Amino acid sequence: MGRLDGKVAIVTGGGGPGIGQGISRVLAREGAHVVILEIDLAAAEKVQYELKAEGGRASVIYADVRQPAEVSSAIDRTVRECERLDVLVNSAGVGLVKAVADASEAEFDGLVSIDLRGIWLCCKYAIPWMQRQRNGAIVNIASVHSRATVPNFGIYAALKSGVVGLTRGIAVQYGPEGIRANAVCPGLVDSPQGRQIIAGYSSNVEGWLSAFVRRHQALPRPIEPQDVGRLVAFLASAEAGAITGAEIPIDAGLWAKLYSAD
Repeated sequence: MGRLDGKVAIVTGGGGPGIGQGISRVLAREGAHVVILEIDLAAAEKVQYELKAEGGRASVIYADVRQPAEVSSAIDRTVRECERLDVLVNSAGVGLVKAVADASEAEFDGLVSIDLRGIWLCCKYAIPWMQRQRNGAIVNIASVHSRATVPNFGIYAALKSGVVGLTRGIAVQYGPEGIRANAVCPGLVDSPQGRQIIAGYSSNVEGWLSAFVRRHQALPRPIEPQDVGRLVAFLASAEAGAITGAEIPIDAGLWAKLYSAD
């Protein structure tokens, strides 16, 4: 038996390569009916097929998290077809590697619309259903940049800090109604998106990644998408019933390590 047997879990961006897929796969293996909210239907349907081939339960619904009507409709459809909504995982997100003064207003607004406003919209429309059940778990994917950052990530860091603040606000507001909310803060995940960022620094992606984990992390191993998925599954389960409003790093000790001696 899985720790999420009988649960219905929405995963935004759950078909995207990297963290989204990692979360979808782990939740399905833990017994949840995973509802993938995606704009890339081909990617989402591929993940759905693979999850079902492994004996899991999965559905796909098209939804752009920037569009309130699409988010509302997707969540209502989930409840209509699955009869409940137990878990919301907000993993849809984009990045921006650019100095604060160099970013355009369009770039800023575009990042806000997905990385913060999109998460708020999904929470806004999911919470009323969880209130009716007097039970629910929300897991928002933030980042280690919510607390410490590097050059060219200032805007991204600001929004991830906002995600943590929003998560705490939800936890405090809706805890008395049985709804928990936590923020997960991944470090550098070995994923297509992570490797794309690395490629902006070096043509030798493997070498750069190896040096990074050795010099900056307490654990000299890459973080995999399913590492994030396992943490999300725990936070979504009854085993984390006393955890809410938390900002939890999954960074192989990046926050803990002050500097490298080599």
